[in-house]
Amino acid sequence: MQKHWLLLVALCLQLLLLLPNAAATSPSVYDYDIKHWTSADGLSSNSVRAVTQDKLGYMWFGTLFGLNRFDGRQFEVFNTELYPKLASNAITQLLTDSEGNIWVGTKSGLSVLDANTLTLERLPVFSEVTSLLEVAPGEIWVAADQLFSISSGKVKRVEHIKAVVSQLAQANNQIWVSSSDAIYQRDVEGNWRQFALPPELAQNPIYDLAWTADGLQIASETGLYRLAADGSIRLQLLPDKSTAPVYRLLQDVSGATWMSVYRKLFYQYQQQAWQTVTTSELGSSPWFSSIYQDKDHNIWLSSFSDGVFLASRSQIRRILPGADPIIRSVSLTPQGQLLFASQSDVGILSAAGYYQQLVADTELQGQTVHDLFWPDDRHLWLGLERGLFQYSLENASLTPLFPLLQGQAVRVVQSAYDGGVWLGTQQGLFLAKEANLHALPFNAELESRQITALSQNKELLVFGTSRGVYRWHEQRLTRLGIGSALYNAYIMATLVLPDNTVLVSTLDDGIFIQAPGQPWLQLHGANGLLHGPALSFYFHQQSGWLWISTHKGIFRLWRDSLKQAAVDGFRLEEILSPYDRQMGSVTSRCCNGTGQAKVVYWQQQLWYPTLRGLVAVPEQYIGSAPSGLQPLIKRISAQNTYPVSGLQQRQGLEQYERNLSISYSALEFNRPDSVVFRYKLTGFDQDWHDVADRREAVYTNLPPGSFEFKVQAKYSHQSWQDAAETQLLLQIPRRFDETLLYRLLWLLLLLCSLYGLFWLYRQNNLVKQEQLANLVRQRTQELENTNQKLNELNEQLSQLTHRDATTGLRNLRFLQEQLPKDIEHFQRNRQSLTQQGKTIALLLLELEHYQQVLASYGSNTADTMLQQASALLIRETGGSDYVVRYTDERFVVVFRDISLAQVNQYSSRLLSQLAASELTVADGQTIKLTSLAAYALYPLPLLGGQLLNWEVSMQLAEQALMQLKAKPLSNKVATLAFDGQLDAFEFEESQELEQQINRLLNENLITLQHN
Repeated sequence: MQKHWLLLVALCLQLLLLLPNAAATSPSVYDYDIKHWTSADGLSSNSVRAVTQDKLGYMWFGTLFGLNRFDGRQFEVFNTELYPKLASNAITQLLTDSEGNIWVGTKSGLSVLDANTLTLERLPVFSEVTSLLEVAPGEIWVAADQLFSISSGKVKRVEHIKAVVSQLAQANNQIWVSSSDAIYQRDVEGNWRQFALPPELAQNPIYDLAWTADGLQIASETGLYRLAADGSIRLQLLPDKSTAPVYRLLQDVSGATWMSVYRKLFYQYQQQAWQTVTTSELGSSPWFSSIYQDKDHNIWLSSFSDGVFLASRSQIRRILPGADPIIRSVSLTPQGQLLFASQSDVGILSAAGYYQQLVADTELQGQTVHDLFWPDDRHLWLGLERGLFQYSLENASLTPLFPLLQGQAVRVVQSAYDGGVWLGTQQGLFLAKEANLHALPFNAELESRQITALSQNKELLVFGTSRGVYRWHEQRLTRLGIGSALYNAYIMATLVLPDNTVLVSTLDDGIFIQAPGQPWLQLHGANGLLHGPALSFYFHQQSGWLWISTHKGIFRLWRDSLKQAAVDGFRLEEILSPYDRQMGSVTSRCCNGTGQAKVVYWQQQLWYPTLRGLVAVPEQYIGSAPSGLQPLIKRISAQNTYPVSGLQQRQGLEQYERNLSISYSALEFNRPDSVVFRYKLTGFDQDWHDVADRREAVYTNLPPGSFEFKVQAKYSHQSWQDAAETQLLLQIPRRFDETLLYRLLWLLLLLCSLYGLFWLYRQNNLVKQEQLANLVRQRTQELENTNQKLNELNEQLSQLTHRDATTGLRNLRFLQEQLPKDIEHFQRNRQSLTQQGKTIALLLLELEHYQQVLASYGSNTADTMLQQASALLIRETGGSDYVVRYTDERFVVVFRDISLAQVNQYSSRLLSQLAASELTVADGQTIKLTSLAAYALYPLPLLGGQLLNWEVSMQLAEQALMQLKAKPLSNKVATLAFDGQLDAFEFEESQELEQQINRLLNENLITLQHN
C-alpha cells in the first residue's frame, strides 16, 4: 500500500505569508505530490542508499538488505540467498549504463546485473563501493578505496591517483574525483589537475560531488563546500545560514536544485528563494541518502531509515487566500476577478494574486454562503441561510432583500435567460425582476419546495428539489424520471447542455443523463461513476469535456461518448482521486462547495472550493495517455523460471512444463491502484480474463502447441478500447505420447481390437444359430437348460476380456497382467527415469458414499454413481496413465511416467473434480462424489525399495487409505512417508505388513502425509 507521508503542516503559514503571489505559477516544492513506501509495503529494508531506473522503466532501490526492483505496486527482492553472485546485501551505489546493465556497488565489492535476463556477475572489486560513474560508453569508473576502470569486463586501476578515492562526478566533459586529501580534475585531453582539500574537509567523509551554476559543489559531513575560481575550496553556508552535514545535491531538468541535508530538504527553482522542508514539517527525520530524477522527471528521495519517497510534479495547484481555509462557493466579479466565500467571509482574488476581503465575518454572522450573484457592478447578492442579502460596494453594507424570503435558506441565485434572477429557496422557486419578487405558479404542485439546483438554456428550465427534478417548458411543468430512482431522488446538481441534453446528479443513485428524444441513461458505481455523488457540472464547449466534481475528487466525461454510452459505456477520465496528496496537505482535497457555486472557469483553469482553500485544475489537463501505460511480462514460472525481457517476443518451454504462472505488470508510480488488467492465452482461452489489479496468470494442464499470451492494461476510468497490449508467443513441444505416430499406433490397436470383437461376435452368432436349430425341437426344459449354458458361456467370454462390465474400465485381471510389464519397462530404463525424477505411482481412490447409495437407492443408482466417477477419471487422465476398477467402490489410477512433484498435485486435482460433480438420485436429491485417495510409489523411496514388488506398494497405499479414513477426512490425498533410516528389509514379510506399519507409525519412522 502506498503511503503519502510528508505532512508539511507549515505550508499553511508560508502560503499566508506569500498571499500577494498566491495565484502565481512559479514552481514550488509544494507543487509536488508525495507518495511513500516502506518495508510494510514490501521494501526489503527501510534504509535505502541508492536509486536508479533501467531502460524498461523499472525503479531499482539499493538497501542495506538487498536490491529491490519496483513497478509501482510490487517490490522484487534480490539478495545473496537468491543470487549468490551479488557481492553483498548491503547496497551502497547503483548505476544504469548506456547498454542497460545495472552496476551494483556494495559494502563488499561490485556486481553487474543484466536487466534483461536478471543474472548477476561478480567482478574482482572487493572493497566498499562509494561511487560509480560511466565516463564513456562501455567504460565504468568505480571508487572503492582505490579508483578502478572497467571496460569489456576487464578491471584495472587508474594509476594517476594513489590516495583513497570516495566520490566521482562528470560535467562539461570533465571528470572530478575526490580523494582523502584533494579534488582531481581530468579534462577532455586526459590532463589532470589537483586541488587541495582544506584540513577540516580532508578529515571528514565526502558524500557527493555535483556541478551546478555555481560550479563544483562538495557535499560532506562538515557541510557544503565550493571550488572557487582561484582553485581554493571554501565552506558555504546553507540556505538557512547554518552548517550541517550535506548528503546529496541534484539539479533537475527544470533547473531546480535539490539539496539533502541533515534532517532537512532544500529546494530552489533557478534564481528564486530557497524553500525548506524540515523535520517538524515532515513529522519524522528521514535523512535523504540519494536524490534521483527518473525519465518522467519524477524526483525519488531515498532515506536512511524511512524508505522511499516519490515527489511528482502536479498540474493541480492549491491556493489558500484569506485567513479561513474552508471555501464554500466561488464565482467571478464583473471585473474578471475570482470571488469566493469562505466559512466566515467573502473575498476577491485578483489576476495578479492579490487578496482583498469584501464581506467580513461579523456581517455574515456565521451564515453559510450558498450562492453568489452580481445584479450590477455595484451590488452583490448572497444566498444565505436566513434569506437573500445584498452587499453594496459603495457603502460596504449588507442588507436583506425581499422580506418574504427572510428566515429561509436561499440555495440558488442565478440569472434568468429572459431577464431577472431565479431564486431557489426552501419554499419553492421565485423570480426576482425589476425589484419585485414573483412566486412561480407551480410551487404548489411540487412534492418538495426545497430547491437544491437549477440550470437553464434558451429553451429549457430544469431545477432539482429534495424530492425529484422538474422541467419547465412552454408554461408546462413536468416531473422527470417517472418509474426510475430519479423520481424521488435528492437532487445535488443539474446541467442543460446547448443541445438540450439534461444531466442530473442525485444523492444516492448516481447521475442521470437524457438526450432529446432518448431514454434516460444512468451513470453509477457499477458502470464507472467515481467517488460518489456529483456536486457540480461544468461543460467546456471548446474541448467537449464535461467536468464533474464530488466530495472526494474530480473526473471528466467526454461529451461525444454519450451518443454510444448505452452500447460502449461512458468515457471517463479521473483527474483527482481521494488518495492524491500534495506536500503540506491532507488527502481528499476536493471538493466541498455548497449550492450552485461549486466551480468557475478562470485563467484557463477550473477553480473548486475545498476544505483547504481553492484547487485550480488546468482545463487543458494532460491526463494519463493510454500509450504511456504499457504492460510488461516479467517472467514465466514452471518447473524452470524464464525471465522475460522487454523486447522478447517468443519463449520456448520444456515438453513436460504444462503448469505455468505468468507474472506481468505495468509501470505506474503515481496512480498504481487505478491500473487494471485482463489477459488471454490465444489458442487456449475463449474469452478474456478480467482480473482487476491481479498481476499473475496461472494455467494448468496445458496441451502442447503454440500459444500467444496477451495482457492488456488500462486505467480504471478508461474503456478496454483504450488499453495498451503486450504479446508473448509460447512454444510447448509435444511428448512422444502426444505425437501423431503414437496416436496412429493406438488407432491401429483399436482397429485390431474391433476386428477381433467382430470376429468373435460372428462366430458366436453362428454357434447360437446352430444350437437354436437343435433346441427348437426339444422341450421347454431343454431350452431353459440351453439358455443357462449360453449365459455361462457369455460370462466366461466376459471374463476373458480385461474390461469391467459396469464401468467399462480395466479390471483387476488387467492390472495383474499389465503392471508387471510396466515395472519391467521401468527397471530397464531405471537410471534415465530416476535422473529425470520420474516414477510409477499407484493411486488408490475410494468413493465415500457408495455403500449408502447402494443400500438406499439400489444397484442401478450405485452403478450410475460408479459410471459417472469412472467417466471423470478417464477424462482427467490420459497419455500412458490408465484407470482400473479395483473393488466395488475403489479405483486404481496407475501413473506410469510421472515426476514426484506432480503426483500429489494431479491426485488432488482428481479429487477436486470428483467433489465438484453431483449425482442426482431418485428423490431428486443430489449427492457430491466425495472421495478419499492414497498413493504409493514404485520403487518405494527407501533404501532397497526397488527390491520389493508392486504388491507391497499397493498394500502400502491401502494402509495409507485406512489411516486416512480413521481421521476421518474427506477429499484428501494421503501417502506414507518413510524415515531415512528405513530399508526394504522392514517390508519383506508382507503377511504382517499392517502390524509392521502400525509399529513404524508409533515409532515415527513412518508418517502419514495428507493435503
